[in-house]
Amino acid sequence: MINAFQRLYKGRIALEKIQTEEEIRKVIQSELKDEFTHPRARQSVEKKYKLAISRIQISTLSLEEKLRLEDVYKEEYLKLSTGYEV
Repeated sequence: MINAFQRLYKGRIALEKIQTEEEIRKVIQSELKDEFTHPRARQSVEKKYKLAISRIQISTLSLEEKLRLEDVYKEEYLKLSTGYEV
């Protein structure tokens, strides 16, 4: 999954050093919270989730990789939007 995530976001230098699924989950949470964007320009967690799923679906990753990444994004989205662990 780490390799698939790195290929999905090719070119992001910070992601090249990721070695665990936990690190991927932290990056996903930051992305869903839109923490890399100026506060006034941030989008909702729901919109960021939809954009991420769309990016995964149109990627050249294998079906298995896509499904696994979609599951992880869904788990992190549910944690953020409901406050419950999946």
